Amino acid sequence: MSTRELLHSIKPGDRVTILVHAGIGRNGPESTPRTGRAVMFNAQHESWVLNMGGAHGTPGIASVRNLVSVKRTK
Repeated sequence: MSTRELLHSIKPGDRVTILVHAGIGRNGPESTPRTGRAVMFNAQHESWVLNMGGAHGTPGIASVRNLVSVKRTK
């Protein structure tokens, strides 16, 4: 399954893992995987808004460029 197909198969409530920029290391840019819950789809930018947790529900954006995996809810 391609990344675009995986992105379009996400449903609200699914747990989505994305790569978040973690700074510049010795070998260039580094990324860290972070997981959040899918909230809503943005059709204009072909991306999902994620609730990454925290006291105020820190937002995150899942797109074709940074999507890693999706875990379905029951």
